[in-house]
Amino acid sequence: MSQVDLLWPALMIASAAFQSGASILKEFVFIDGAVRLKGKPPDIFVVNSFGSGFQALFVFLLLPILSNLRGIPFSELPAYLKSGAACFLNFGGNLVDCQGAPLLPLLFIATNMAFNISLLNLVKMTSALVASLAATLAVPISIYVLSLPLPYLPHGTSLNTSFIIGSAILVLGLILYNLPKPKDELKI
Repeated sequence: MSQVDLLWPALMIASAAFQSGASILKEFVFIDGAVRLKGKPPDIFVVNSFGSGFQALFVFLLLPILSNLRGIPFSELPAYLKSGAACFLNFGGNLVDCQGAPLLPLLFIATNMAFNISLLNLVKMTSALVASLAATLAVPISIYVLSLPLPYLPHGTSLNTSFIIGSAILVLGLILYNLPKPKDELKI
């Protein structure tokens, strides 16, 4: 363990903190909404729409900073967005590296919406903790799936031993957390 750089575990904790905070906020919305709506919980699609709207707002507000991090000057941002829209809609002059558009981006959007709605349903039925743990499990599963040779990703990659061991520990921890507990332990 002395050779492990603490940056990577700290980065994992920081990245999980935002999703966990969002789950806690959504759990509060469901609990408070049920009280305000006299026992009727808020609609999942309404909560998801507000979450997506605020996510889009913050991405839009942070776009100048994020584009600078990617090496795109703010003055070139409109041309870059126009080129991206042409690639997404699959029309225009210079369509380099736009294979699969618009099917692949729309497939991503549909998959992302299904995942978000599934997590919201999990928050509604259980708690923010369980939803955060499920979202944490989705990361290694996604990395594994994307390491396979897939269409538009023809060269699969091999995962290193550290990733496999870390994923096994994560899955084992999630399984142990979700095992039924004896009634004596529940009283504590």
